[in-house]
Amino acid sequence: MEAHPDAAGAARVAARAMSPAFRALVAALVVAPPTRWVGLRALASSVAAAHVAGALRRRIGRRRPGPRREGGLPSKHAAASVAIARSVTTVRPGAGVVLWPVVVVGLAGRVLTRDHDPADLVAGAATGWAVARAVGAIARIALPDRRATR
Repeated sequence: MEAHPDAAGAARVAARAMSPAFRALVAALVVAPPTRWVGLRALASSVAAAHVAGALRRRIGRRRPGPRREGGLPSKHAAASVAIARSVTTVRPGAGVVLWPVVVVGLAGRVLTRDHDPADLVAGAATGWAVARAVGAIARIALPDRRATR
């Protein structure tokens, strides 16, 4: 069964918009003094998660489902977006109402556009979750006065 053309178009838009939207979110958090530490934590988590996912991807070498030749497991987009969402919602739980649905829709769009298999996204999400947790632990140790949790 083929996806409805409107659904496929919406999936493409969601998949393409997620990364710039999350970059803008992190930039806005870093620029605003009340949320600077949350933004820096999200930035560190997303960059680290994308690098870890990229290293794993090169090591694993599993192809994507579509025409692109490079590997797709784990997804760097999934790793970075989950790392950002986890970093922000750990400190600001109410933000999860918006962030987690955006992550789910954006990543589902990457499956529908054949940029990734679901396994690529699960592996990327697990990578992002683990890296964000590690960055949070480091932030708590490095900044014991709790600046990292504001």
